[in-house]
Amino acid sequence: MIKIKYTDHLKLRLKIRRIPEGYPKKIYQNPEQKFFDISEGTFIAIKKLFYNKKLRNMMIAYEKKQREIEIITIHPITDEKIINRVVRERWIKNE
Repeated sequence: MIKIKYTDHLKLRLKIRRIPEGYPKKIYQNPEQKFFDISEGTFIAIKKLFYNKKLRNMMIAYEKKQREIEIITIHPITDEKIINRVVRERWIKNE
């Protein structure tokens, strides 16, 4: 079984942004979109969730270790930013 680990940076982001603690795991386990970020070397997962009273795209960046997924950060992201990163080939589809 793969363990999901939250980095200290992610824990800080959750607190500062007041994002529910379970969101990163929920996004990882059931993403609506998945990419690989070529410039950062990380995997990206996106899911629409309620944040600040609106349904928003919430994005996590994570790394795959041997028997562990390490979630690095989380933040809301607009459709425009997603499209821009795909068009500029920074993100490639990771189905």
